[in-house]
Amino acid sequence: MKHFLTATALILTTATSSLAHEAPTEHKGVSVFGRDALELGAQIPAMEGFQLRIRQVKLAPGGVVARHDHSTRPGAYFVIKGEGVIDVQGEVETPVPVGTAIMESQGVDHWVKNTGKEAHFFVLDIVPVDQ
Repeated sequence: MKHFLTATALILTTATSSLAHEAPTEHKGVSVFGRDALELGAQIPAMEGFQLRIRQVKLAPGGVVARHDHSTRPGAYFVIKGEGVIDVQGEVETPVPVGTAIMESQGVDHWVKNTGKEAHFFVLDIVPVDQ
């Protein structure tokens, strides 16, 4: 009986731990504003087909920017207000308090969650024109 209880506890702990790191697949409580873009091909010929995009993203309490990847581009954001966590490549959730700057290289797979009151991010990225 003792081994059964120990095994059951281990299974429940493992299941709970893996569920805690499930990446969200849908945005929740996200609003985007102040969006603008600059076509880069006219500025830098090698960047034809890409644009420099700037926007502000607000996350409501408990809000989530769902898991997404940067398979074709780098990105960056700065936390203006609030706090949250970022999960990169399915690793441990890392706190991102106000004043944090995140630089993402091409190939990054991540998601962000607001863990406090309203969070506000300033986002700058280079994206293909069709995104």
